[in-house]
Amino acid sequence: METIGLIILTVFVVIVTLMFVVGVMLDFIKPSVLQVQLLGIQLTLFGILIVVAFHESTGFGMTIGIVGLVVGVFGSFREKADTTNSSGI
Repeated sequence: METIGLIILTVFVVIVTLMFVVGVMLDFIKPSVLQVQLLGIQLTLFGILIVVAFHESTGFGMTIGIVGLVVGVFGSFREKADTTNSSGI
């Protein structure tokens, strides 16, 4: 029964991550580079937690961990958002 839950959790994480990447690409949301990297770190650590907690289902944890690594790398190579100086300098 835990395998069904892990499948649903993995699919949910992948769908939410894809929605996040599409939102960033279409400029619906504008997170900073650090925020995207932190999301990648959190997903990677969550994948590690699943690998440690469920020894027989390491594929699900590896999938979530790899998604986290991809998000972190995506955040590293993003162009920085244009910032305007409000003081006019």
